[in-house]
Amino acid sequence: GADFGICTPTMDFQFGRAEFNRKATEGTFFPTDPNLIASTGQTDALNPNIITNFICNQLTNVCQANQAAKDACASAKATVASLGTKDQTTADAFNSALGF
Repeated sequence: GADFGICTPTMDFQFGRAEFNRKATEGTFFPTDPNLIASTGQTDALNPNIITNFICNQLTNVCQANQAAKDACASAKATVASLGTKDQTTADAFNSALGF
């Protein structure tokens, strides 16, 4: 099965992230696990595909995830890209596809 190593490969969706100077009306995506973003300078994104791509890359770069986990992430990333949505359901779909 999928072993995500030291990371939990999930993202969230929030409005008005003060740490990124977002307006209250701006909804953005961001990785939820500090292990994913440590020392990367990764910021939030209006486009969920930026964050799903980042998370999947980090599985290789820092998480020590196995191939099954990387394959699952690639599939979840494709699911998000096909949805075309940019809201809470988008984050939920990605997280659910990975079993979270």
